[in-house]
Amino acid sequence: MTTATVDSYRERVLRDTADIRLPGLDTDLIGEPLFRSVSPEGLLTVTVRGAQLPSAHLEDVYRFRLAQYLKRGWVNEELAAARQLTGEPHDAQALRDFHTLVVEADTGRLRGYGTLACTRDAEGTLLGDDGHLPFVVERDYRMRLADHLGPATPAARVWEGKRLVRDYAMERSQAAVSVPWWVYRGWAEGCLRALAEGGAAIVGDGKPNGAIHQLTLLGFRSRTLDIPTQPVDPGDLFAPMWDQHQRSYPFILTDGEALRPTLAHLDAILASGEAGSVAARLTAFREARA
Repeated sequence: MTTATVDSYRERVLRDTADIRLPGLDTDLIGEPLFRSVSPEGLLTVTVRGAQLPSAHLEDVYRFRLAQYLKRGWVNEELAAARQLTGEPHDAQALRDFHTLVVEADTGRLRGYGTLACTRDAEGTLLGDDGHLPFVVERDYRMRLADHLGPATPAARVWEGKRLVRDYAMERSQAAVSVPWWVYRGWAEGCLRALAEGGAAIVGDGKPNGAIHQLTLLGFRSRTLDIPTQPVDPGDLFAPMWDQHQRSYPFILTDGEALRPTLAHLDAILASGEAGSVAARLTAFREARA
């Protein structure tokens, strides 16, 4: 495949996804969202199961996911072009996962997104079972969660956080500052529900001074797993994501009883609309409670 063909593909996808809007999102949901809030900057945040979204909106979500990773250089563009992808590949699993969407309330433009994905295992499967279908973090790091959470842990009590992103095209503004925190806030509501079950955990991967630090600020009890970097599969659509200066590590999140009060404080911070660092204010709150 020629460079010109790949470049043409990239330009077409980015052009077609440059202004993804979800009109009527607030009224077209099926059933009540797990989380809903409107910010002083006019950002609507909802967290829902995929099955609660109109099918066209769900397709737009996966178009947004692919476009955001293309913009960041985290997609193997030659593979994507060969497959003529217009969105990130997905299947019926997407209907069961939790999706957090942050849109501009007046325009419906999608500005932020995050996923909390459930297991693909059959009901009753344990992490230690031979038939357990690995979570993405298990596959990417050649690890077994059974070794860290226990082989008797039901796979259904483990959820995986992925794709927490802000629209790369957002200009600098207070809304742009708050979008990632609204994504975290809605996403964390799904985590609260998941962690209500005994032995439950949230897994994923991130950088220690990035996502892992921010998740700790939110009140999660985090455990970072120091697992050696694995060879990148050249056939992985997202292989370029691994070519970064700072390496990522797998993590495990649980609720150490600081989650609810910290999220309540985050609600107050975001509702105030005040400019300034959200992370700094969360840090001060956590230190005052220590």
